[in-house]
Amino acid sequence: MSRENVELVRQVYEAVARRESASVLALYDSEVEWDGSRLPEASLDGESVTRGHYGLRKSTRDWANAWESFEDECEELIDAGEHVISVVTRRGRGRASGAEMSTLRAGVWTIREGKVARVVWFPTRDEALEAVGLRE
Repeated sequence: MSRENVELVRQVYEAVARRESASVLALYDSEVEWDGSRLPEASLDGESVTRGHYGLRKSTRDWANAWESFEDECEELIDAGEHVISVVTRRGRGRASGAEMSTLRAGVWTIREGKVARVVWFPTRDEALEAVGLRE
């Protein structure tokens, strides 16, 4: 099953890159939990944990409105048994400031019944690995 889980997360990133929001949401459980509370920018918008399709759409829309352009480059997917870890470089240019940013983050994805049920974001790959009991 873990190979299928890795493929599901890959499909999410591919659909996001194509900006196919309906395809992206179809891969998430309707009660998905998206937890960014461990990221440094979590305190900026006050909403560090998002739930459900509505919350995910709202959070994504708010993020897109703040940036002139942005993209996530998935650099690595790690099969971690019941979880998948994604290592991502996020790049963007601020809409108001024009400032460019680039930051690394790692997500721990939990898949249930063929859908993304939960994603928890960490500032580093090592923290994500540790969260699932792996160390390098």
